[in-house]
Amino acid sequence: MSGAFTERWYRLFLRAFPPGHRAEYGAEVIGTLLNGTPRRAPSLRETAGLLTAGFAARARAATAAPWWADGLQLGLLTLALANMAYGIADHSSPWWLAVSAALVAALLRGWAMATLPLALLVALSTGRAMLLGTQATSSPSQILGPANHDWVSLAPYGVLTIGAVALAASRPAGPRRLRARPLWWLFIPAASFALTYMPGNHEYGETWQLVRAGTEGALLLAGVLATAIARSPRWALAAAIYVLPGAASPLTNPPSNGQDTGYWLTLVGLLLAMVATAWRPQPLPERRQPR
Repeated sequence: MSGAFTERWYRLFLRAFPPGHRAEYGAEVIGTLLNGTPRRAPSLRETAGLLTAGFAARARAATAAPWWADGLQLGLLTLALANMAYGIADHSSPWWLAVSAALVAALLRGWAMATLPLALLVALSTGRAMLLGTQATSSPSQILGPANHDWVSLAPYGVLTIGAVALAASRPAGPRRLRARPLWWLFIPAASFALTYMPGNHEYGETWQLVRAGTEGALLLAGVLATAIARSPRWALAAAIYVLPGAASPLTNPPSNGQDTGYWLTLVGLLLAMVATAWRPQPLPERRQPR
């Protein structure tokens, strides 16, 4: 196996680290990994080490921003991504999907003032049946997207609106306050699109539900690990923004099967693990007694 392939392999997984860390230490890390034997095959253990160390470095780097604003932005982003994923699965109009995509883009880029009107539009459109009556859902209002017909299902959109107001109200004098998020978050609507239009798949079918639950579980577990590394409540706040509004539905209408009950218990359990880890006191370093 060529040394060029081995080096490219390690450089690929070196991208798990933040850009600043790669710029400062990347060459040194690659040199250490190659260790004078450039023709050897890549090591799976060293590859896993790059991934775990990169994840830890990103978790620590995230603590540079205020925890509440960072966690609020991340939580609202997950709600916006879920709204877009459901819009795709519901075969919503292109106009509505464009609005949903614009909201996701604003949160990804950290544009608080652009987020506010888009979040209000999404929330008011989704709640128009409760606010204006069922006649508001008839054509041509279909271009506004799906309309929910009970207050419980509107809880995530209420949280989305309140959070967008909080972000806009607390922004500094500059046009952008929040950090930009990586584009890999777009895999969520991309997966929804693929599963919705894949031949043989049914709307909200078993595969769609499994992918959704797996994605939620993986992201929440990553939040638990990041919280354990950085001891910051930002990921717990983001998880609470996503999980708790949705948990209102099974509380008012208990699930009829054990699978749904287990699903919600898992999400809430991971959220509680994040909360407990974020506020768990760190052990004090031992003080050496003078001889």
